[in-house]
Amino acid sequence: MQSSNKIIVVTILICAGFTLLCLAANVTDETKPKYPTAFELLDRYAENQDKLNSFIAKTESVSKRFSKDTSDKQAKMRRTMTEFRYKKSGSGLRAYYWFRHDKNREDDGIWIQADRCMSVLWDGKFYYEYSKSTVLDSSDVYVLSDQDNIKRAIAIIYEGAGPILGILYGDLDRFDSILRQSDSIKVRSELEQIGSVDCYVIDAKSKHGTYTVWLDPEHGYGIAKVAAHKGPEDLLFGRPASSYSNPESNQGQSFFMENVKFENIEGVWIPIEADYHAIIREKEGTRTGQDHYKITQIDVNPNHAESRSFILDVQNGTSIRTVGALTIDYKWKEEMKFVVDEWDGSIKYVPKDWSILVGVNKPLPKFEGVKLHLAADQIENRAILLCFFDMEQRPSRNCIIQLAKKIQELKAKDIVVIAVQASKIDEKALNEWITKNNIPFTIGVITADIEKTRFDWGVRSLPWLILTDTNHIVCAEGFSMSELDEKISAITQQ
Repeated sequence: MQSSNKIIVVTILICAGFTLLCLAANVTDETKPKYPTAFELLDRYAENQDKLNSFIAKTESVSKRFSKDTSDKQAKMRRTMTEFRYKKSGSGLRAYYWFRHDKNREDDGIWIQADRCMSVLWDGKFYYEYSKSTVLDSSDVYVLSDQDNIKRAIAIIYEGAGPILGILYGDLDRFDSILRQSDSIKVRSELEQIGSVDCYVIDAKSKHGTYTVWLDPEHGYGIAKVAAHKGPEDLLFGRPASSYSNPESNQGQSFFMENVKFENIEGVWIPIEADYHAIIREKEGTRTGQDHYKITQIDVNPNHAESRSFILDVQNGTSIRTVGALTIDYKWKEEMKFVVDEWDGSIKYVPKDWSILVGVNKPLPKFEGVKLHLAADQIENRAILLCFFDMEQRPSRNCIIQLAKKIQELKAKDIVVIAVQASKIDEKALNEWITKNNIPFTIGVITADIEKTRFDWGVRSLPWLILTDTNHIVCAEGFSMSELDEKISAITQQ
């Protein structure tokens, strides 16, 4: 009996002790501050940053660039004046970035204004680089159709645009997007004071590098401080850092931002001023750079149309280069525009009323400007095989004759064949050739501006074949006769 009582007493004491430990643990948990997760902090940053969808900002930055292992006296000084216009709407983006780099004369410290300035523009379709020299009275425009180029321009040129958009040096996208891709990310257990504010600290490691970011909860969770490190294989402006230099020499680089000042403008916290420091490490030595950046003027949600924000003020006659061109292609003219040819990705410079109307998955346009005897019921609910050709060219004649030989086979598949003479020709000679070769399908002739009509129909060379389905939606274009059966098989199996 006594033994049983002892067991009961011991059991009670153990349970009481366990209960006290649990209570103590709960007290500890309740007194320990509960910080947001890293992703919750990034969400709070994004909530503020996403309000900044449209602005015009003027900025100024002063930079010191040091050669490898040199003293301050050998630093190269540069002042960058910029104007940055930005508008984001849905998935669309327009951006204009004007800048010039002034040099500092070492002997008397006087700034010498650069004799050349540059504007870069993404208008939603094309990327332009417009360089102009006031001293040499020369200018040129470089044109591409890749939106990533505006990202590179903003990120690599950096002064003025990157800080406002939250893009850290060496990256192409906003820092919260970069950190969300991290292999590891965590919030430190203690707040750290930056200036007068206790800030959250995030440590992250990803393919873009290693980051430590201090977020200021009193200023829209903006970036109060950054320390970022990129090794040779980390991504620098979208590709491995080693690809920018000799891999054997590259030992990585670091970027620091501090002394950030914020200002609330129309409900958005914006980094108005900051200091930057960069270190590039190579076997031959270390290069460093220091920048002080400041927004001198900013207008949030401006009237971009009134300001002509996204229009390049290019002088007529300016030389133009398009992507892939080895020589100067065109001269700038107000009445012209750029068009991307989806067929090969090339950029065409054409009059403003020209457009490529034909393309895969697009409906076949009306035969405007084409003399063609074709009744609507002849093509209703039937696929169309259209051939633009030139009777005076042997490849075109061969193509038409081959189509004539296959006409019964094509009719059996409910395909209507139509041909259009796409070059200037004597119609009498054309009709004689049609009769002589017993061409059994309708042939028309372009009567409007031949060059414009061929461009509108997307004709890149002759002969040019276009195949539609029974709804007259283009399924294939620009293929050869040897590919015809394959293309027809694809539409009949749909």
